[in-house]
Amino acid sequence: MADNLQVRDTNGALVTMRTREIGGVHYPAQAGYDATDDMLKVKSLQKKFRDTFGGSVADKWDVANSGMTATQSAGVLTITSGVTPGAFYEIATKETFTVPCRIMIAALNARHANNHHIFELFSVDPATGLDDGKNTLQIDIGGAASATVTQMKYATQGSGLAPLESAVATILTTAAYSILEMEPCSDEAYFHSRAVDSTAARSNSYVRHMSLPDPNALYKFRIRSMNHAAWKLITNAVAGTGGVIRLTCAAHGFATGNTVWVEALNGVRNGAAMVRGNYIVTSVDANTFELQATSFAGAYVAGSGRAALGAAPTTVNLALQFVSIQDYAELTAEITAGRGQIVAGQSMGVQTVAGSLVTLSGTNPVNATAQDNVFYNESVVAQAASATLTGTTRDTAVAAGSAQRYGAFNAFAFADQPGTMRIEVSNDNVTWRRATVDTAVAANTPALLKIPVMTRYHRVVYVNGATLQTAFMLNTAYTAN
Repeated sequence: MADNLQVRDTNGALVTMRTREIGGVHYPAQAGYDATDDMLKVKSLQKKFRDTFGGSVADKWDVANSGMTATQSAGVLTITSGVTPGAFYEIATKETFTVPCRIMIAALNARHANNHHIFELFSVDPATGLDDGKNTLQIDIGGAASATVTQMKYATQGSGLAPLESAVATILTTAAYSILEMEPCSDEAYFHSRAVDSTAARSNSYVRHMSLPDPNALYKFRIRSMNHAAWKLITNAVAGTGGVIRLTCAAHGFATGNTVWVEALNGVRNGAAMVRGNYIVTSVDANTFELQATSFAGAYVAGSGRAALGAAPTTVNLALQFVSIQDYAELTAEITAGRGQIVAGQSMGVQTVAGSLVTLSGTNPVNATAQDNVFYNESVVAQAASATLTGTTRDTAVAAGSAQRYGAFNAFAFADQPGTMRIEVSNDNVTWRRATVDTAVAANTPALLKIPVMTRYHRVVYVNGATLQTAFMLNTAYTAN
């Protein structure tokens, strides 16, 4: 029995219901749905997908191929571009996912002009599971993006507009296997690279907040290799000669008879079909071309659509070791017992490790804009004989009677000639008092002073002896409670 059911709506028309067939029974194809308990479960990790390409690709992916070769061996899927202009190979997961999620791809490839290798999360129609052309999150490591193996371009698409492609961005080299990661969230999207089987952390990370994919849409993941040149943006679509689709694309450079890939054209249909894929074109003028054997329908949405000329690269391979996708949920909770109340006892105690505010139930907030210790380089300039150096005033930025984060003020000195050092304190940064006696600093011997923080302002004073220094270092520090 196959996935999906044909049912009739209230008008008697046949529509497709998106389902998954499990053991002869159809269940809703919805992220988080548990067929055993017949319910949606709230889980931090809703779905886990991983393919190490040990079995048939068709088991987990829908495959589309035109003019390229794909082979599997020892858990590696290798896509060979060939040299046919406009050839492509793409696989899309049968599984669907939601945002937020985390995607990891282990990839190896060389780079040649006129070829794209694109990893993309793309939105689908919830009823049919088919690409709706409205939302994507992409990494392109093909030569059409950059012919350098340490570079990529990333792109985001929302609301059906054309994908917003980045400038060339640096990544870990893909001349050897490396990991590429994508993490879409509702308010930002991250792109990372890192080494395979290494203790090294992510080597490059990028974040985008604009043109993000819709967090409420349903998604699939797709890998595609395309023999096409760089993308060109479409700026209009109308009915052309004999009702075909006519597109405006500044300085497109296409000639009549060329193969051109068109996608992300929002609002326009080829009859009833989506406009996506290769088309033979007729060049109308330098900025306009038509898609042969099409039928214009709909109304173009401004800002949507892009096109790429089918072109011949030098043969290049894309090798994939695995794809891993974790579809997780952002769990939230509301404390309802104290809703609308201002009683301190109904608050929740929270402490941040390195955050901006520490609040304990029933107490005043502690100013914790920086929980870490902080040090200052006062001077390394050699002091003249009998010179006095007064360090910079250090301010805890907290008034008397308020909780604050520092427990001690410290001073450290080193010099190649003897001298003295003391710490001074002030309540108002006007009147200063000694907090320590003048402490001898012997030549070539480090010295350290430390006092509890009991005033707002602190500074160190250093007095050199009778001999000019040739080496000197004076530092101060606040240490946290």
